[in-house]
Amino acid sequence: MAFILCSGALLTSASYAAQSDSVYGDKTVQLFDLDPLAAQQKNTILVDEAPQFTGPALKISTDNENDFIELRSEKWSQAKCLAFDIYYDAEHSGSFYLRAFAKGQKGESLHANIGLLPRIKTRVTFPLSYLNAQSVFMRRDPARLKGVIFGKRLPIEELDHFAIAAKLTEREPQEVFYISNIALLNGDPEFEVPDVKLVDEMGQSTLKDWPGKTPNIQALKEQLQTALHEARIASPSTKLSPYGGTFKKQFDASGFFRVEHDGTRWWMVDPDGCGFFSMGLDCVNPGDATYIVPGMDPLFQWLPDTPEFDPSNSRNWKASPTVNFPIANLIRAFGTQDWKYHWRTITLHRLRSWGFNTIGNWSDLNSMRGQQIPYVLPLNGFPGTKTALFRDFPDVYSEEYKVNSVRFARGLASYKDDPWLIGYFMRNEPEWGFGSFNLASEMLEANPGTATRKALAEYLKGIYTDVEALNKAWETDLKSFNDLIEKNFRRMQDRSKKASQDLWDFSGQMVSTYVSIPAAELRKVDPNHLNLGMRYAWISSDLLYKAGENFDVFSINSYEYLPSLESVDEIAKRCNKPTMIGEFHFGALDKGMSSTGLKAVATQKDRGLAYRRYVERGAANPNLLGTHYFILNDQSYLGRFDGENYQIGLVDTAHTPYTDMIEGVIEAHSNVYDIMLGEKKPYDIPVKALKPISF
Repeated sequence: MAFILCSGALLTSASYAAQSDSVYGDKTVQLFDLDPLAAQQKNTILVDEAPQFTGPALKISTDNENDFIELRSEKWSQAKCLAFDIYYDAEHSGSFYLRAFAKGQKGESLHANIGLLPRIKTRVTFPLSYLNAQSVFMRRDPARLKGVIFGKRLPIEELDHFAIAAKLTEREPQEVFYISNIALLNGDPEFEVPDVKLVDEMGQSTLKDWPGKTPNIQALKEQLQTALHEARIASPSTKLSPYGGTFKKQFDASGFFRVEHDGTRWWMVDPDGCGFFSMGLDCVNPGDATYIVPGMDPLFQWLPDTPEFDPSNSRNWKASPTVNFPIANLIRAFGTQDWKYHWRTITLHRLRSWGFNTIGNWSDLNSMRGQQIPYVLPLNGFPGTKTALFRDFPDVYSEEYKVNSVRFARGLASYKDDPWLIGYFMRNEPEWGFGSFNLASEMLEANPGTATRKALAEYLKGIYTDVEALNKAWETDLKSFNDLIEKNFRRMQDRSKKASQDLWDFSGQMVSTYVSIPAAELRKVDPNHLNLGMRYAWISSDLLYKAGENFDVFSINSYEYLPSLESVDEIAKRCNKPTMIGEFHFGALDKGMSSTGLKAVATQKDRGLAYRRYVERGAANPNLLGTHYFILNDQSYLGRFDGENYQIGLVDTAHTPYTDMIEGVIEAHSNVYDIMLGEKKPYDIPVKALKPISF
């Protein structure tokens, strides 16, 4: 059943109208009336009181994602954002979809998946500029979790309506939301965060207890001191090569990591010539920081505000304030001078005893480099241009792109002689690859005059004798090829099949150029290490394969219950390259956190079994060279920089390991080389999958 939110009349309730006016003041373009909805829908009622609300609100109870609130208006073009207040009534996090529909279209053009903390009234804003589909990730609002946008460009003049729908978690008989103060605004509203303490002084959730929760500061100190003692007395294993490779498979030693196909399968080869499978852990850092959006202070029981805790207070890459509770916890246990050194001692012991042989992406290389453990390098500052063609895709045929590629490559110079470096990732999850897009067609929608548009015109001149022939094939009325350089065109790929195909073919050339120019510059600076690719979020279209000829190893992130083995095999077939998995994870809600991450199971034991199956099945594939788990630490309860707050770590905010999970990790790693050599079969018993709570 759909429930319709009418906008044709202003509110009839004087008290509710006054309350709404006071919320947004003169920024209000239009208020949406809640009364008609309350009168018409059986699963939605208008209540006089709601948790943390000061006036009436809709109470929406649903077990169907096809239920939605539909927002229609004649004032879209007069507004800058849509805003409303929402409260999610559960112990765990939830999320909802905000869907945008074009006039005359049945299906949505674009939607946002927006995360919510439990039991806290949250003001949500959706700037209408997001309808241009050039942003994948929404900015943070106070107390709101991550927001991700999927879909295609929708000009404001084509917008028909929005729909708000719950994303079911299947952990409640019904998803219950309260929503009010729905309005179109001509600017950002004020944000008021209720004084509700969601996080304790150690960074843990206050909403529930669980086995293993650190009860107090004294227990925290004792736990960490015990972990340090265990690390200091541990004896290292001697069953593997110094780099973590296997002596059972020998190749020629080159002094650096390389790849080789032995006629049966691909292998990574360590500097000593031993066969190597990269069992990596991402984000090996002292902790995951909480991003503090201004106004969020009331959600914390305690924030570090004395000089001894300065290392736990910082600003992230967007210059926003953060607090790192795991670092504060280390300072409590080890003091201001020694906490980092002792954390490294504990962590290196844990990684080795758990069987990891690779420090993965976004790790603290200042601490971990030089510690005789292989690592990978995420390069910073991938070359862009002042004018982007679509999302983060640069003007790749411009001289500016070539110059910036040279500058980008220089950052690799200090690593070129390090034998412990496996290789480098050129970048991570380019946003133009979030979905299947005809890049050349998207380029023609905006920003005329670019060098890549000029290259497109020259490309088409090589196919068509004149513009009349092009017009006939494309079913267009261009005056000259120069129109493709100087004018904008809406949905050019839809003009004809030939237009779509020509633009798709040129899109392939765009991607090849995008990768080949910086890849060549990197090779000039560092001929010794492996180019590990771009860690694509997934294989969203055939265009992504166009980059394969420039990589030594093709990397993808694969958030599945098994590695994306079809993609791995297709990469080998199309590109003749092996694959590395840059990210995967599993989460559960039996301990601590309020969101599971992208793949969910019931318990920490199940997480370990899911990990074992994933890694062992991956190792059995002849085209896969490594799996890197995301991440060491749980994410922060109130959200990292983009709002993720997932229970996906191997340790919690107090640095306590999830021992039930780690049993599966250790078992998987001990079996990998025997599986690769055909001496063991991989573990392959599925764990029951639950619906993820993720955004």
